[in-house]
Amino acid sequence: MPSHLRLSLLLIRVTFGLFLLAWAANKIVNAEGTISIFARFYRFEGLEDTSALVLGGLQVVLSLCIIAGLFKTVTYGAGVLIHGISTLSTASHIAMPLAEGSNLLFMAGLPVLAAAIGLFLLRRDDTLMSIDALTGSRAGRSAYPV
Repeated sequence: MPSHLRLSLLLIRVTFGLFLLAWAANKIVNAEGTISIFARFYRFEGLEDTSALVLGGLQVVLSLCIIAGLFKTVTYGAGVLIHGISTLSTASHIAMPLAEGSNLLFMAGLPVLAAAIGLFLLRRDDTLMSIDALTGSRAGRSAYPV
């Protein structure tokens, strides 16, 4: 695989992991905000502070695994699923970004989701500075000869 493509996948992996990490940190430092988001966007009432902290902690671990390129099928897939659900929950804002009460920033979730899906699809080619690739795990092997 050409080096510029390997570098592109590394950049997507690291920035997607950082994106999820920022939201994980928000769950930890702003549990009340997380509870409000879950109620408003996911229609999930009754989330407690402890649950928000646990979810944040799990997402920190997931984010760090993505950044490191570890267990790619599981971690990249989980990242796509989490961000996909989050993006779908804001579909009304995405469909009508300029409507009264909407927020144009929700549109930013679409290219992030597309990049994350691309990263998942190319996970075996994502070998630059990837722990899976360094350890020789099946998920770290490129489909292309080196």
